Amino acid sequence: MRIREVDDETISPSQVFVEENNDGDRPLAEASAAQNIDDNVLVKAAQQGDAEAFGILVDRYHSQIYGMVGRMCGTDEAEDLTQDVFLKALKALRRFQFHGAASFRTWLYRIGVNEAINELRQRKRRRQVMGPSLDEPVLTDDGLVQRQLSDTTEEPYRLTVQNELQQVVHKVLEMLTEKQRTALVLIDLQGLTYEEAAGVLACPLGTLKSRLVRARGVFAEKFREHQPQWTPNEVI
Repeated sequence: MRIREVDDETISPSQVFVEENNDGDRPLAEASAAQNIDDNVLVKAAQQGDAEAFGILVDRYHSQIYGMVGRMCGTDEAEDLTQDVFLKALKALRRFQFHGAASFRTWLYRIGVNEAINELRQRKRRRQVMGPSLDEPVLTDDGLVQRQLSDTTEEPYRLTVQNELQQVVHKVLEMLTEKQRTALVLIDLQGLTYEEAAGVLACPLGTLKSRLVRARGVFAEKFREHQPQWTPNEVI
């Protein structure tokens, strides 16, 4: 994941992050063949104990689930949360069935959303008991400032700009309610359709759209308040 160049217009969360392609060194023909297999076929095979079929599903949706939980909870624990999501999916897979418009993707996202929300609630309880972590960024009049020293092995200014923008976006997302944040992440950041997101959240389409309108408004307002004070066209 990297930072996208931004302009002077009001920024939305989807303008900030760019997904990297992490397919690695898998042979092109093998990867192409795997991607052409329908989810339905793979799920049925995995339900019968085919580990390779489930592995293809993991490869297919790993980056999507990682991106979703990372945007909901931050990247520090995103890999662990992603693994938990797929472990829970594997354990529950035998009970999964394709009903109507329901899809494996929607079902998997629902597990991911629940894991992310549980993590956020646990963090809130921990903060109430223990107080803020000394590693968390501090919100000052000049924006978010990291308590820890930044890595000096790369260009300091570039790292500072990228880290500050990413931290502000995550901080603003935290200011949204759980329902608003989830709707915004699923649609504006993960690219789900309204119908898919409504299926993930098990809510009426109209309710989802109302949440999203409110979430976008709050995000834009809060981002303007905490937007870093560097020149936008200098972002790399």
